Amino acid sequence: MWSSRVSAPLALFLCLASPGFALAGAMSRVLVDEPTAGYFEPRLEDPPRSAVLDDAHHVLVGLGERRSLSFDLESKEAPDVLALLGPAPRTSFGENDDSLYCYVSSQPGDNTGVVFEVYPDLLLRVDVQRDKARIIDVDKRCRATAMVSASVRTRGGLRLGMSRAEVLAMFGKPERAKGRSIEFAAERPARKGEYGTTAWRWILIWFDKGGRVDGFSILANTMD
Repeated sequence: MWSSRVSAPLALFLCLASPGFALAGAMSRVLVDEPTAGYFEPRLEDPPRSAVLDDAHHVLVGLGERRSLSFDLESKEAPDVLALLGPAPRTSFGENDDSLYCYVSSQPGDNTGVVFEVYPDLLLRVDVQRDKARIIDVDKRCRATAMVSASVRTRGGLRLGMSRAEVLAMFGKPERAKGRSIEFAAERPARKGEYGTTAWRWILIWFDKGGRVDGFSILANTMD
């Protein structure tokens, strides 16, 4: 959802730049051999609403060396990411395009990676991966730190390693399923102070060959 301080032109650009508006057949610039998501219209929900609209899935927890820090995705910007997790290389894809900051676990045996996509500095999306090898140019793009680990999850309980059955019990029927990934999206009326008339949430989840969550992506700022 959008903060009221986001300008209309910027909001329009971010809406068009979101995963839902990716060109068909385009490949991700974040994950190896991963196609971008295609657009589909999120369903408008009245109470009681599905878990994908639960604010608890818009907050990352389990961050920090003691796994005690949290990060609310609402209206965050690049300086907020850097203040929490420390300096990291900025990968820019060109003028009038998004950029990313990437962090990977420095703990032995923990291959977790967390990617934050921003434009120009407003947080667009967060991507949590169990295997950092899925991240393109991981050694060049990412900073190794004890601030991220396999403990990173949403406050609502979405975490790496969950079974497919556990995910479906949490979120219900997905809007789309393709290969080893499923997508959830839903829309609700905007609250007072939010930009636009509706706000929507989008979550993409990947599974490994054993049917366990291998990664998840959360759209951080959404509007209509």
